[in-house]
Amino acid sequence: MTRLPGADDPRTRRNFLAGTAAAAAVGLAGCSSNDGGDTAEMNESDDMDGGDETGMENETDTESPEPTAAPDVPLLNYALTLEHLENAFYREGLETFADDELMGADVLSPFGERVRTEVPEYLRTVGAHEAAHVEQLTETVETLDGDPVGEGEYDFGYETPSEFLGVAQALENTGVAAYAGAAPQIVNNDILGAAAGIHSVEARHASFLNLVNGDSPFPAGVDEASSISEVLEIAGDFVTSEVDPSVYEVSDDRPTPDRKSDDGTSDVDVLNYALTLEHLENAFYRGGRERFSDEQIMNADALSEFGDEVKSVLPDHLRTVGAHEAAHVDAIAQTVEDLGGDPVAEATYDFGYETPSEFLGVAKALENTGVAAYKGAAPSVSSDAVFSAAIGIHSVEARHAALLNEVNATSPFPAGVDEPQTMDEVVEVAGQFIVEE
Repeated sequence: MTRLPGADDPRTRRNFLAGTAAAAAVGLAGCSSNDGGDTAEMNESDDMDGGDETGMENETDTESPEPTAAPDVPLLNYALTLEHLENAFYREGLETFADDELMGADVLSPFGERVRTEVPEYLRTVGAHEAAHVEQLTETVETLDGDPVGEGEYDFGYETPSEFLGVAQALENTGVAAYAGAAPQIVNNDILGAAAGIHSVEARHASFLNLVNGDSPFPAGVDEASSISEVLEIAGDFVTSEVDPSVYEVSDDRPTPDRKSDDGTSDVDVLNYALTLEHLENAFYRGGRERFSDEQIMNADALSEFGDEVKSVLPDHLRTVGAHEAAHVDAIAQTVEDLGGDPVAEATYDFGYETPSEFLGVAKALENTGVAAYKGAAPSVSSDAVFSAAIGIHSVEARHAALLNEVNATSPFPAGVDEPQTMDEVVEVAGQFIVEE
């Protein structure tokens, strides 16, 4: 039986990096607001404490120390380097090619009008996401007293719309691997949560771009991670300006990541929570594929606007998704046992669908819930090895969700940062389908 790697090496409780969490969360969420209240209070305090009884400013021979950047700044600058590259890529490509040129790309020739007409608008959405990521990461680095890296100079090497789409596919899949590799090193839980939300959006982008380039949207059951050096080597193929690698160096004496929330949960608790969802998804796909033939799936009303190029591959894609969920069940159950726990068993379910279209609709809901669930649970995992495997499953759930959004006439990537859900929220959703535990 497979297992999550390194399950027998759980970490002890981590010391949380205090003082930067709230600011970092605001920066990465891109929703900071300031009505001046905090600044006014600080200025008033300074006026009261900064002088003597006559109101004159006290003199001091002690100089204020230079602010020290938070330990996550090198990792944030690493992510920012990739986001700058992606942002420039989409900005330049969308300026180079008109919509009709993109829709007429040779690589899209197998697709019908529905998919081809979506491509330019979806590329604009992806580009807007990358631009927002640049802005949010830049603000967060500055908030943490760091110096954000700037945009470089690039040569992406494409000449045709098809080549442009091929480079887009490569960049987005590299982004998935990059975030997966860096996430276990992040100290601050709020930064980790926001980074996980970007990670899954990169996976959604990659899923759609794999699809239109004729490849599987989800080529593996667990996405692999790449190291910083591996990713920078790939990025270096496109960067023509000088890069200072010292910007990304992580200090040896940085605090250990604290991914353990004060919620009383153990890694076994979190794994059994994930296993509950994976059991549900596994049973869902197993039952649906037994109930509906390939022909029934391909003729689903929900797919009426798609051509044969999408309809013909969807049954195989659903089998792949089902196989992924079954593998997740096996791996997580084995890991729970390795950690001395008792894995939860599969329950009895009623998913409520009657038609192939309803089946596809429930699939969409389950996969998007899975994305939110893994993101919400990530800060509660203490073991590096278990976390690394879980973040690889998280992005695969996002890849699944992107395809199922697409075939249900919804954007594959509806937001620039995926939102989390708490365990209680997800259990409530799952409970709608569980009839007997």
